[in-house]
Amino acid sequence: MKDNSDTTPVVQPQGKFTGQFYRIHRNANTQVKDTVKAEIVLDLVSNTFKVTGDTTKHAGSNGKFNYNQSYMEWIDSTVPIGSNSLNLPKYHLHGLYQYVYNGTNLEFAASTYPVDTLIYLYKLKK
Repeated sequence: MKDNSDTTPVVQPQGKFTGQFYRIHRNANTQVKDTVKAEIVLDLVSNTFKVTGDTTKHAGSNGKFNYNQSYMEWIDSTVPIGSNSLNLPKYHLHGLYQYVYNGTNLEFAASTYPVDTLIYLYKLKK
């Protein structure tokens, strides 16, 4: 059966990406921003991931990921069962993120909507 649709297949991000992780916190009362930054390496193979690099602020971790045209969902196997990944000593790549990928640059972000006082942003390059 011939498919006449105009939809473009989604390119799955694969390979080694390096770049910056940012945790940006905006104080709701003062509007002052506090930013934490770390250089990380993200390896994507099939539907698995591994985070290495500067693990002083971002946890070294691994797990599985899913994606569609707009979102990537990260399932970090190092997050203890029953815990809130936002309350751990280091940030883990875990949860649902909006993303953009052009074959070289991979950027994804998540925030504490609807309050938006905390943003997690990854700017990575293959």
